[in-house]
Amino acid sequence: MRRFRSLAILLSKMVVAAILSHISPSYAAPPTLKDAVDAAWAKQPEARSLFARREEMAAKRGAASALFPAPPVISVGQRTDRYNGNRGDREAEAEIAMPLWMPGTRSAARRVAEAESSLLDMRSSANKLRVAKEVREAYWQARLAANEHHLTEHQASEAATLMRDVERRFNAGELARTDFNRARIAERLARAKMAEAEAQEIRAVKVFAALTGLVQLPETIETLTTGDQNIEPSQIAALSAAVQVHRARLAHASADRREPPRLGVGIVRERSAYASDYENSVRVSLHIPLATESRNAPRITAANAELIEAEAALAIERDRVQADIEAAKVELAQARRIESLATERHQFAEDTHALHDKAFRLGELDLPARLRSENEHFEAELALSRARLEVGRAISRVNQALGVLP
Repeated sequence: MRRFRSLAILLSKMVVAAILSHISPSYAAPPTLKDAVDAAWAKQPEARSLFARREEMAAKRGAASALFPAPPVISVGQRTDRYNGNRGDREAEAEIAMPLWMPGTRSAARRVAEAESSLLDMRSSANKLRVAKEVREAYWQARLAANEHHLTEHQASEAATLMRDVERRFNAGELARTDFNRARIAERLARAKMAEAEAQEIRAVKVFAALTGLVQLPETIETLTTGDQNIEPSQIAALSAAVQVHRARLAHASADRREPPRLGVGIVRERSAYASDYENSVRVSLHIPLATESRNAPRITAANAELIEAEAALAIERDRVQADIEAAKVELAQARRIESLATERHQFAEDTHALHDKAFRLGELDLPARLRSENEHFEAELALSRARLEVGRAISRVNQALGVLP
């Protein structure tokens, strides 16, 4: 019996271990902000179509490196005098015409395909950075709402404790009914604030969950990026890649000034009369299209206009990003200054609150002064917690402006 019991315990442990081994790590530990960004990015249409887009770019690179710039053309024909004499004159021919690369056009087409492939990757990174901005803002909004809910809940608990103390002293004849009413009003007001803060937290968490698919807020906080600042943010890198694409297209349009020439190789089988034998011959032809302004000028001018627009957009984006970085750094400095002031304010309010609480319990302070002290203490505590969270959000905004993902 003891042996069977030991075997059962061993089997139960094996089952538990097997179950735990199949539990996803995302459920075993709280998510990070990076997990949230990755989850939000995975839901985006751009991310879902990225693999197919890369296959498209690979196909374009393959086409640019192909043996022919276009598919070969097969043509067949027949000549007969059956309807105008019928002497047995017959001719049949079959030809395959192969387009040929003009000098410089193949390498130009390859550079366009490679530039477009690089642009796809850069735009993907820029789009992910855009999603990261939305996730960061939603995350900090939820954190601020959760913080306010927590503090209003604590305030409501403190107000309820104070009301019970006032009620006890009112029943003992130590306080007037007006004081008891004030305490009840303060308790109801605290509960209303708590309910409002709870609703705001629920809304903010649901917005974050809809964006990321996560029901739990990350617990990690970003650190300020202090690495190499010469790395271009992905939105600038994407526009730089777009400029390279338009330059490659302009070069390709300038090199590709005519339709590709075609080299034709055909077989001709013919006879001149019924009594004659069929004769076979091989025919080689070369078709060289001519370059005309009506074909080339619109393509070249359009490519040049697109290049000018891309370069202008890049210059504007560089200025915008630089302004965002400077503004984010100023906001961070201000947030840290506000945090320092809020810390001092909280220390003063904490000391005053303790003194007023003791004085009220000893009967040396009236209830209105005690309630004012309670409100001042709550406001100071709320301001300090907000200031600390705002510093974290300001750090996220600096990282975002620098183009750094969590």
